[in-house]
Amino acid sequence: MARLRVLTAHEIEDPELRATMEKVGDDVALGIYGHCPDLFKPFWQFLGRAKYGGRLPFALKELVRLRIADLNECAR
Repeated sequence: MARLRVLTAHEIEDPELRATMEKVGDDVALGIYGHCPDLFKPFWQFLGRAKYGGRLPFALKELVRLRIADLNECAR
């Protein structure tokens, strides 16, 4: 399985993606999309709303995300 290194905000060349990552903090998805900023904009329209919007509290969504990662033996 291919693995991409998660980029930090200062490693991302695209200014819009870098600014978004600096605003929302350490987000793995943004660090991965730093490798291909052209995919970032359409994906962020979905992820931004799914992660930070909606009816469920952000903390609950994060707990579910972490549990799913654990069940799939994901490591960062």
